[in-house]
Amino acid sequence: MDHLACFMGGTLALGAYTDPKGMDSDRARRDLRTARALTYTCYQMYARTNTGIAPEFTDFDGKDDMQVPGNAKFYILRPEAVEAFYYLNKLTGDPICREWGWEVFQSIEKYCKTQYGYGPLKDVNNPHSVEDRMESFFMAETLKYLYLLFDPDSEIDPLNKHVFNTEAHPVSIFKD
Repeated sequence: MDHLACFMGGTLALGAYTDPKGMDSDRARRDLRTARALTYTCYQMYARTNTGIAPEFTDFDGKDDMQVPGNAKFYILRPEAVEAFYYLNKLTGDPICREWGWEVFQSIEKYCKTQYGYGPLKDVNNPHSVEDRMESFFMAETLKYLYLLFDPDSEIDPLNKHVFNTEAHPVSIFKD
């Protein structure tokens, strides 16, 4: 499973909460269950490495565990998992998403911090493999979603007032 697929947990949760048939519909309940399960899998991509940082993707071995393939052991500061944590926490109020976000943030601080910013890891199981470069989306998206995850007083309302563009910038929804 690609780290990039982790955004889908938030998308499914938004779909469940905006389902035309309501939250009690079979489809909305199914979508919210799937959102939670997918987001949990994304969290596990982080939790099961030596650094607490997720690889680019994992393989499932057909039994009960995920493996980090040799060509996917890097982390480039991607936002998709923390995006899903944000949406699920904001929509459901489930505090576990904040816990997951805090764990990810602590790992980023510990293993990705460089002298002048944050860098990707060459190998998520090697705590000493940080590179001295930073992707622009890290600050624009990853840190923004983490900030919003921990800001209970935020006026950002993804259900009624705002939509996020592809760079996680909240844009007001215009009313008729």
